[in-house]
Amino acid sequence: MRNADQIAEIVRNVFGLSAYTLFSAISPHGPSLSLQEKQRAFFDVIRQLLSTGEIKFIAPEADCYVSPANPHPKLTIQDNEAHWHASPEEIVASLSAQWPVHVHDENDPDLTVYFYSIPAIIWVGDDGSLVSS
Repeated sequence: MRNADQIAEIVRNVFGLSAYTLFSAISPHGPSLSLQEKQRAFFDVIRQLLSTGEIKFIAPEADCYVSPANPHPKLTIQDNEAHWHASPEEIVASLSAQWPVHVHDENDPDLTVYFYSIPAIIWVGDDGSLVSS
């Protein structure tokens, strides 16, 4: 849906940040999109970035999140076993299946919960370095 120049600009603006930030960057200055259109564009951008190797996702259930209850996780984003090794189509299908279908407004708290509940994005730098928010 998005051309390479638009996606490159989005990546420059949100590199290293969360999936919610990526979602928010989909149409900040362009034509106003409905939530459903923005959702489709978001998953299209995710699919394209996964396909080009510009992003990865942390594997579901990977023990690599630091929290007060887990101050020393087993893995980091540098560990290959922390990466979700499914195809871009499988990852997008899983992420889209978790989308809260009852949400009709971008400011709905359930949409925020969604973005905190899905695995984190791992951004791949031009030099191969890995960054995650």
